[in-house]
Amino acid sequence: MESIILLVIAVGLAFGVGCLGRTRKIGFGLAFAISLFNVIVGLIAVLCSKKTENVEPKNKED
Repeated sequence: MESIILLVIAVGLAFGVGCLGRTRKIGFGLAFAISLFNVIVGLIAVLCSKKTENVEPKNKED
């Protein structure tokens, strides 16, 4: 039971790092994949990646 809880926490942290990677050149998928192996390494990879220049806000004005 404890291993399932740890797995859910690890995947949740990897998802968070992947979300940070969306606005960077590394992208969500690669950031998520790296973070599945090691969250710290994934976070460092995301923070070292350059930001994309054409990031548009997600909010749509109606």
